[in-house]
Amino acid sequence: MTQHLFVADPPERYQVAKDSTFALMLAAQQRGHGVWWCDTDGLSADSGAARARCRPIRVQRVQGDHATFGEVAVRDLTDFDAVWMRKDPPFDLDYIAATYVLDLAPDRVWSRPESLRSWNEKTSLLRFPDLAPPTLLARDMATIRAFQAAVGGSIVLKPLQFSGGAGIVALHPGDLNTRSLLEMSTHEGRRFVVAQQYLPAVVEGDKRVIFVDGVARAGLLRIPPPDDLRGNIHIGARVELAPLTAAERVLCERLGPSLRAAGHLFVGIDLIGARLTEINVTSPTGIQEIRDLGGPDLAEELIDAALARLG
Repeated sequence: MTQHLFVADPPERYQVAKDSTFALMLAAQQRGHGVWWCDTDGLSADSGAARARCRPIRVQRVQGDHATFGEVAVRDLTDFDAVWMRKDPPFDLDYIAATYVLDLAPDRVWSRPESLRSWNEKTSLLRFPDLAPPTLLARDMATIRAFQAAVGGSIVLKPLQFSGGAGIVALHPGDLNTRSLLEMSTHEGRRFVVAQQYLPAVVEGDKRVIFVDGVARAGLLRIPPPDDLRGNIHIGARVELAPLTAAERVLCERLGPSLRAAGHLFVGIDLIGARLTEINVTSPTGIQEIRDLGGPDLAEELIDAALARLG
């Protein structure tokens, strides 16, 4: 029997109508595959062998009664056909240490562990400067202020270690909070942040495009609440199924081969006005909303793609 291990946050927290990890678990289970779960504290490596202290899990679409666990077992990662690394940030040393364990079974881990480390969601677009708005990675506050002056308007500050829009703020020219926001975002110059040119089209929504093994499969327009900059679903963004424009298709065709070569099976990029603003590789979401709005069942496609990669 095909076996899947999900390294992820506790299933008790999942929203069965929204969570992509839940959708992947259910898709695998409905095929008769074995589904197992552990958090990163269950991972260990000993003399070259990677292991997981994990539990079998069965899921169903009944919120509050959606996950049932079996007995704890310690298994080698090589016992599994696919290992899904779906742990939400913070992207910190504990997260990186977990990828060191996963390095010992790289051919069955999605995404590939070394690429999880090297493709930070906020900074990896620096590899594709012609596809993105002006973007700076820095921690020096004077450098960030000079960048804002150079782009001639508003910028957005993004912390590197969080997800789901946490900590993202906009700086507008003349804002009396500028110095304070820079101090908080950079911890007074001790932490790097991404500064990115503000794109006014964000008020019309940002488009999440889901890639399956390097191919753009569907787009989801996320329209932010009137009182918020961010288009994240969990903070109340409205969503619509959104076909790709011609310009967006060109961008995705340029990006896709690099994603596939890096071993990124499941990626959600963010676009504002056909400009690339993020490349989400740790635990992208949106596949349930896409299916519910009449788009493809990407959970099924992702299971197919993972097994196809095994040959």
